Amino acid sequence: MLASLASLALPNREGQQWKSRLEQLTTTLNFAQDEAVSRGTPVWAVVDQSGWRFFRRDRFENVQLLSQPQAFAPTAWEIPLKVNPQELRLGDDSYPETKILTFIYDDRTAQIQRDRFGRFRLELR
Repeated sequence: MLASLASLALPNREGQQWKSRLEQLTTTLNFAQDEAVSRGTPVWAVVDQSGWRFFRRDRFENVQLLSQPQAFAPTAWEIPLKVNPQELRLGDDSYPETKILTFIYDDRTAQIQRDRFGRFRLELR
């Protein structure tokens, strides 16, 4: 009986990592959006099964991976999750359509939504 109570009191480490990474991604997407708007240069983000990374394209459409500032460094998921690969262009003042990124971990679902003004918001379900 005591062992079962103790196991219920232990935090769900993977669930906390999942939520933490999604919050980090949401914050970084908003930061990248702000940076791209203020500099007048688009930034692209790729989100997939491996994690996420940010890059710019030069005038010849060559991809330049971003690692500075540190927030733009490529980041891996700490736990396996399901996500449809997405490439997002950031830096526009407005977007004609909202965008939804869906993440699935075990029986949990989360969505990061981009509104028409480029702001990202995390919703855990």
